[in-house]
Amino acid sequence: MPRAPLCALLLASTVALATPAQAQTPDRQAAVAASRVDPLHQTGRNVTISLLTMGNGTQVWELFGHNAIQIHDLVTNRDTVFNWGVFDFRQPHFIQRFLKGTMLYSMGGDSMDNILLEYHYWNRSVVAQELDLTAEQKDSVLAAIQRNAQPENIQYRYDYFRDNCSTRVRDILDHAMGGSLRKESAGLTGTTYRWHALRLMQVLPAIMLGVDIGLGRPSDFDLSKWQAMFLPRQLHDFVAGIVVTDGGSASHPLVRRETVLFQSTRAGVEPDAPPRFGIWALLGGIAVAALFLWLGGAATSRGDWTRVAASVLIGLWSLAAGLLGTILFLLWTVTDHVFAHQNENLLIFNPLWLALVVLVPIFLTSGRAAGATRAIALAIAALAAIALLAHFVGLSSQNNLPVIALGLPPTLALALVTARRPVQASRPREALR
Repeated sequence: MPRAPLCALLLASTVALATPAQAQTPDRQAAVAASRVDPLHQTGRNVTISLLTMGNGTQVWELFGHNAIQIHDLVTNRDTVFNWGVFDFRQPHFIQRFLKGTMLYSMGGDSMDNILLEYHYWNRSVVAQELDLTAEQKDSVLAAIQRNAQPENIQYRYDYFRDNCSTRVRDILDHAMGGSLRKESAGLTGTTYRWHALRLMQVLPAIMLGVDIGLGRPSDFDLSKWQAMFLPRQLHDFVAGIVVTDGGSASHPLVRRETVLFQSTRAGVEPDAPPRFGIWALLGGIAVAALFLWLGGAATSRGDWTRVAASVLIGLWSLAAGLLGTILFLLWTVTDHVFAHQNENLLIFNPLWLALVVLVPIFLTSGRAAGATRAIALAIAALAAIALLAHFVGLSSQNNLPVIALGLPPTLALALVTARRPVQASRPREALR
């Protein structure tokens, strides 16, 4: 849920209002002064720091969870929460930035009471892990948040995999701990960015399929534990299991205690793996191909209502495939969506399909433009076959076999349909004189 950044308000609370000194006892003066101390201007020995992890929600931007840093002021007993997931639909050029891949997110601050009220409303769990940090390490965390709260730093260029609400928290904690988090998280996970995206988005199948088609090769390399912490839950689990060493030889868990601040009543748990939908994609592709062969074959042999039906069906598929291919091409060539670049799905869905939106109806209804129609249909089928062949010869590093299973059968069927010579449309008989 977008919220306006509140860091400026939190920092402004350090400015004290003048009060008559004679109206206060020394104890009262100390108490009032303490109540005005902003958590970011406290010293590390006077605060505790916790990692907050929020559970998944139902909106698209909530499916990956969220996290934040909680600062508990031991002097004022105040809890303040800072997070790096604030965005505003009203920011200048929001739509252009979203499409271009240059979204700006901000650091925001709020009270714990407001945070719990919000997540209770959205029925999303909130878990706090109090971190066993030294005073110096806590000073480092506070200083990092102070730097982020500066007007020139409060916004940042958002990247959904490499620079988000979770990686910002991870990096601040790692810097405070002298790089020990990164050192301990070098091992590979056997998962990829695509794997996690499909795993968490499978509750919205249509969107999941669109994301799978839109992601390119950069989303398919094996992630380290460090990289996998782009997900709040992965950061939570890693922090929960790490053991740190003090300045001497003593070691202790990084998490001093874990507390569930709010337990969601949401049904189900976070999926452990992405769905295996390759067989369903293949069945869908075969079904579309069968319709092409049935209607298209009948249209080229009889010349009845099947001409119109085949033209509409193939035309709609060609339009959808062509527009999708145009989007994939633009994502690769003119946007900063890095993980949509080098997308081999362009061999399946590409702008060539748009030519068939016009050519196929002409070919099926009149027999004209046969050469151009056949050439383009054959080219599209050849590109799709190359996409599959690249996997067999080991040239492909993109996990897109389900997309190939969906798109290849219709291209082959269309090549067969256009290879036939259509019957000329019947002419009305002349009236008897």
